[in-house]
Amino acid sequence: MPRLDLDPRTPSIIVPLFAHTLPELAAQAAAAAAAPEADIVELRLDPLPQGDWFAATLAASAAMPNKPLLVTLRTVHEGGLADLGDPAYAATLLALMQQHACDALDIEWRCGPGTVGPLCRGARASGIQAVVSEHHFDATPPLNAMKDTLCAMADAGADIAKLAVMPKTRADAALLLQATALAAKARPKTPLITMSMGPLGAATRFCGGAFGSAATFGTLGHASAPGQPPAALLRQKCLNAADLGETEEN
Repeated sequence: MPRLDLDPRTPSIIVPLFAHTLPELAAQAAAAAAAPEADIVELRLDPLPQGDWFAATLAASAAMPNKPLLVTLRTVHEGGLADLGDPAYAATLLALMQQHACDALDIEWRCGPGTVGPLCRGARASGIQAVVSEHHFDATPPLNAMKDTLCAMADAGADIAKLAVMPKTRADAALLLQATALAAKARPKTPLITMSMGPLGAATRFCGGAFGSAATFGTLGHASAPGQPPAALLRQKCLNAADLGETEEN
């Protein structure tokens, strides 16, 4: 299977599949498979009926054999639609690992290191990359809190650490970029995916690579979070460290 080979010097574009039925998913997957701007595809399972989650993963994998597939089951605790307690959430992720039908699996950091660590090890044993994520839809945490969270994810076994926050000012968006740069320097072997959401954070989706974010999310028409721009626009406008002249050593 393809892997998520992430590098902030050339940030990857991740396109979400956000469907409520299997036929709708099939149409979105076909579009993503044909889209050259889609480097990676994220399958969001939570909008689908729970009984379709495993079939959807297999279907998406079969429809896009040449695209790395990230599977995400976003819970209500993190702004998603899956109303699962921690034991059921962890059990579902373990069952998804056993399918061997995705290249990467999202693991919510809110579960805590005691759960995240074993899930990361289980994913790795199944040949799947672990994307450990945290989302703040109401605010932007302090600078050191964001940096420390990304570092803690790496230390817990994340193959990729992801952080999304909501800005209330443009300065909040700049704070997210600063935290990304600090975490990238502190944990250079762990790729990061960071973004500030909504209109005030839109710039971070285009220039995150210059600060150490190795991927950004863009849509083919179906957004999965506030502020995701069209993938084609990202391909045209996305900046990376080389564009701005990278001089700082990692």
